[in-house]
Amino acid sequence: MFFPEIVSMHFQLTGRCNLKCVFCGQQNGMFSGSHREELPYEKWISLAEEMRNHGSRPEIILWGGEPLLYPRFDELAEHLRRMGFELGIVTNGTLADRHADILNNDFKTIYISLDGNAEYHNRIRGKGVFEKVSDNLELLKKRKGHLVFLCTLADENASAAPEIAAFLAERSPDKIIFQRLMYFSSQEIAEYRKWLNTTFQTDDPSIEVWKRDDDAEYRAVMEHALSKLRRNMEAGCYPCRIEISTHLAEGAPCLAPFRRIHVKYNGDLLFCTDFYGFTAGNVMRNSIGELFLGRRAELFRREIEAGRNPLCRHCSWRSNRSFHLD
Repeated sequence: MFFPEIVSMHFQLTGRCNLKCVFCGQQNGMFSGSHREELPYEKWISLAEEMRNHGSRPEIILWGGEPLLYPRFDELAEHLRRMGFELGIVTNGTLADRHADILNNDFKTIYISLDGNAEYHNRIRGKGVFEKVSDNLELLKKRKGHLVFLCTLADENASAAPEIAAFLAERSPDKIIFQRLMYFSSQEIAEYRKWLNTTFQTDDPSIEVWKRDDDAEYRAVMEHALSKLRRNMEAGCYPCRIEISTHLAEGAPCLAPFRRIHVKYNGDLLFCTDFYGFTAGNVMRNSIGELFLGRRAELFRREIEAGRNPLCRHCSWRSNRSFHLD
């Protein structure tokens, strides 16, 4: 069994988080955040060993929730690196001071959520969060890998995107990625749940946390700001790379079911990092190979190729064709 097409694995170590960001469905009812549901350290290692034993060594991204809450995070990251895997992490950055050595030395790419200056970031993430993240960024200046800022354009900061780009660029990241909010209309959610029920005989009530039917003003403000941001980018105003994620995307189908595996903190094997209604099975009962090549996974791929998932058009990562770390 060989998986040359799988270039990335997402290990979602935990559903728990130490923040409660205003727009985040994960922390507003999507995940229970139970410590008891989390896979043990030994299982994460065995999943990596399975891939390596079958001739595949994809990049591994550790995330959550907040992955730095995982009790054996440093030990796990070091073990995976010694096994020859290149590592990435998606983190809110508030706990980086407790793990600075491992982040500086063992990670190819560190993705940190940063939504602007203190005014914007704290309004979205919580009082004092910006100051904590800012202090921790000083500890990551000795990093061997890349630093990427993930800036979510929410109602609170979308109008200031060009100014935020300049502010974040001064913190010397290797790249800034601007992401639009993820949300769905009531009709899209109803269509999605019907599709899940009809095709996979399952449901996803948690998707309701992403419901939004009043986005006209948000979209107008954001697009105006992004137009100015693009002009500034073309004029070379920023000293680092900047990427604006797509939204309401059309065109080629998503490649995630073919090139990426996502293992949820409870062992469910998925292909989407944001939508949890579908699972190909659980790694506590079957191997990755059995699940990736199984009937449910193949059916999911056919459905995605046919464009039948109504949520795909909102996905910020649909245009991703490589799935490699920055």
